[in-house]
Amino acid sequence: MKRINDVTKCQVTFSKRRTSLMKKANEIAVCCDVDIAFVAFSPSGRISKFCNQKRIEDVLHRYVNIPPESRLK
Repeated sequence: MKRINDVTKCQVTFSKRRTSLMKKANEIAVCCDVDIAFVAFSPSGRISKFCNQKRIEDVLHRYVNIPPESRLK
């Protein structure tokens, strides 16, 4: 795998893969009954987010409150 240097190709690839990643995140959330928060910034800086909960902030808040050493496990 290598970096895509062409800006247009990079944006197209990001858009296609973002959709697939969000679909997979939803599948994992449903199949495994887990909370998922997905955040990505496009090459142009636009944010994409997915959360299977009502508020992505709630899931991110839970993550932030986990001790840093526990996050790495």
